[in-house]
Amino acid sequence: MIWLNGTLVDEAAARIGVADRGFLLGDGVFETLRFENGQVRRAGRHLARLKEAATTLGIAFDPDFDLEGIARELVRRKGLERAVIRLTLTRGEGGRGLEGSDSEPTLLMTASALPPAPEGLRLITLDAPRRAPLTLAAHYKMIGYGDNILARRMARTRGGDMAVLLSPDGRVACADSANLFWVTGRTIYTPATDTGALPGTTRAAILEAFALRGLHVEDGHFRRESLASADAVIVTNALFGAVSAASLDGRPLKTDHELARLICDTERDAG
Repeated sequence: MIWLNGTLVDEAAARIGVADRGFLLGDGVFETLRFENGQVRRAGRHLARLKEAATTLGIAFDPDFDLEGIARELVRRKGLERAVIRLTLTRGEGGRGLEGSDSEPTLLMTASALPPAPEGLRLITLDAPRRAPLTLAAHYKMIGYGDNILARRMARTRGGDMAVLLSPDGRVACADSANLFWVTGRTIYTPATDTGALPGTTRAAILEAFALRGLHVEDGHFRRESLASADAVIVTNALFGAVSAASLDGRPLKTDHELARLICDTERDAG
């Protein structure tokens, strides 16, 4: 069962046209969300980013879209309690070429079982591909995820689970599907979003919670040597929240570091 353009339908019967610009040109955006305890985690943050992306791209999107209501019904129909919600918006069948034409957008929501948070996460730093700060992909979750897919495959071939990506000038940006925090001594660091790191909803929630508690995070531009000397590294995204990595480029990390635990605990409580 999926939700497609206003209707709950059986997945096997659902159809998206071969002329859909999301399929042909990656002309669209998506959000991946976590559903648990009867609600979509940080739904407001995700919707705000999706609406901003739709406005930027000039794709119609209903400002009153009932994300939580549809997600609850879809999860119920699928018999799930904890789920991954994927919301995908494309320009629809708007003609060929770069300019295209006005058309009815395609809006799709799917739900699947939420996987457990990763354990023993091994990070591998790559020299390429790199994040480009001025692209749309540095601000929104664009459908075209080719660089991220390549980075993950490269990390896997090197014995890792997830890639660490750099900015064009060699500074630490993010992981292939997550934001990064790291701890050295008593200081917590995170790359600024103008490195090309996506402004993640989980990252934002953690930083806001820290600020409310008067706790400081160094948010800036850091060479890879800063990350390479970290005591602990924490990866954050919407699906698993915050997880301490077990190793970076083969070097063991402290998964039980006090400040790493603080970041993970803060994520669980943050709105």
